[in-house]
Amino acid sequence: MLSLKESIDVTFTPSEAFDYLADFTHIERWDPSVLTARQVTEGLPQVGTQFRLRLLFGGRPVPMDYRITEMAFPRQLVLQGTGASFRAEDRITLAPLGDGTRIHYEADIVFETGWGRKLAPLVAPLVRRSGRRAVQQLQQELSGGGLLPRLTLATRMLDQAILPGLIGFTRLGYRLGKHRWPLPRRALHGRTIVLTGGTSGIGRAAAFQLVRLGADLILVGRNREKTEQVGRSLRAAGGSGKVAIEVADLSLMSDTRALAKRIVNNYPAVHVLINNAGALFNHREKTVEGIENTLATDLLSPFLLTEGLRPALTTGRPARIINVSSGGMYTRGIDLDNLDSARGVYHGAEAYARAKRGLVMLTELWSEELAASGISVHAMHPGWVDTPGLQQSLTAFHQQMRAWLRTPEEGADTITWLAAAAEAGRTSGFFWRDRLPRATHVFPGTRASAQEGRTLRRQLERLSG
Repeated sequence: MLSLKESIDVTFTPSEAFDYLADFTHIERWDPSVLTARQVTEGLPQVGTQFRLRLLFGGRPVPMDYRITEMAFPRQLVLQGTGASFRAEDRITLAPLGDGTRIHYEADIVFETGWGRKLAPLVAPLVRRSGRRAVQQLQQELSGGGLLPRLTLATRMLDQAILPGLIGFTRLGYRLGKHRWPLPRRALHGRTIVLTGGTSGIGRAAAFQLVRLGADLILVGRNREKTEQVGRSLRAAGGSGKVAIEVADLSLMSDTRALAKRIVNNYPAVHVLINNAGALFNHREKTVEGIENTLATDLLSPFLLTEGLRPALTTGRPARIINVSSGGMYTRGIDLDNLDSARGVYHGAEAYARAKRGLVMLTELWSEELAASGISVHAMHPGWVDTPGLQQSLTAFHQQMRAWLRTPEEGADTITWLAAAAEAGRTSGFFWRDRLPRATHVFPGTRASAQEGRTLRRQLERLSG
């Protein structure tokens, strides 16, 4: 029998570390000998939950099945594993250590064949060395020290290649992604999140995902009856956090300003702001305040709300701002002389794309301004998603592409990941899709300078009053 014993100190709390370890699919991330890991049984991890692993052993992949046999939250976890010629038992104990956790990891490996027992003394040093590396990597994972996401050359080239880039927007692109690591089930416990546009489509799907991770959610909607109905459904979903609703018409600067004031007064600490509300208008119209609808809803309102919530975000540090953009922004640059689409023929999709381009520019600007403040800022686009908004505003596109559209839950995945993942809190200023940083420019003439970003801010300050 081979025995491994290691102890590590991590910054995760005992409950956070326990949840991470109980979802044994995470072992892919920290044990180099594990090629793949998946949960076989359904539901949250509990005694009896089974996992199927593929290990690299002796230079070849071998299957191994693990089962949780003991579970005492958040102190102890025991798993038993069975392979073709060996079995293992992993015993993990956790104890509070200041604001973090001390983890004792013990593993016993028993070879069940005659040749295996003979080889055990020879392979023991290699197995112990591999085990130490794995536990050291686990320490990095549970202390926010894993590899930082970055925009790679390969990703940039794929984004800028038209056909592969477009395929990436579809449900096929989502399913081909290899970066959907599970999040600890209490990843957002004690975190207050403001989510706009959360009553339908991507926003509604994100709301349920956030609540299931334990968030205290402030759900912002325009229609009171609908917002209250979604709020009741969220409370019934079984999350550990609280759900509050706020009603505001975010096409109106007066409503947006009043919303920010209410949130700052009632919820002094905000940990995550998700600017998700948006709409595509096929006809150029103005709000009752005299501002073109697309500009007001998709750019001015998130700008004003973010600026208004800065005090609460500062109190909630480390905090995050997540701006939901669109792949359509790739097709347009900003037009600082025509923000309200008053000149030329109005096209709703073009106005929408320009507004979303502006939101990405603000993301980069805020990222620089807030770099030393403990607030990270991200933009993302969800891909092509089957939502009521898409069906109403781009009916022909919806009909032609329906079989390839993502579900709202797939579209919301990166929003939730950016709100909860440790990696996202250690970076800022990126544009994301499917949990990976993406290129922000594909076509010539769409790149904006830093000076144009500052000019955009001044114009939005003036227009929002």
